[in-house]
Amino acid sequence: MALRSPSSTPPRVLGPGDSPPADSPPPTSQQCGCGNGARADVARKTKEVEHMLANLEKEGVEIDGKIASIIDDEVARIKAEAAREKLRMNKLKRKGVMALISIVSVAYGFLLGVDWYEDQLYTKVARIICYGEE
Repeated sequence: MALRSPSSTPPRVLGPGDSPPADSPPPTSQQCGCGNGARADVARKTKEVEHMLANLEKEGVEIDGKIASIIDDEVARIKAEAAREKLRMNKLKRKGVMALISIVSVAYGFLLGVDWYEDQLYTKVARIICYGEE
């Protein structure tokens, strides 16, 4: 990484979207992992990379092709990690829904069984009282 003084060489012009404005806000705090955690994590890490690039350029660090490729590799790794997290969350969501359906089915069956038993009990008591049979 070659350091340059601000007056000796002009800064490298990066393509559109490669570098944020110099007064960009600092990276946001980590998300709680709820809801859109994977997308929010990618956005947060991307902002961190952009903020780091802005700080490096402000300090006069020249960003050559090798550094740019390292940064691109890191961004690709972050996006792949987010995709894996999204798949994992979808699997957990499906398993959670199946578990909830199973619990509701068992509870509903239990309540139907209790209702049926109660009807049978009332019928048996009514026969005993009315007809004296057991």
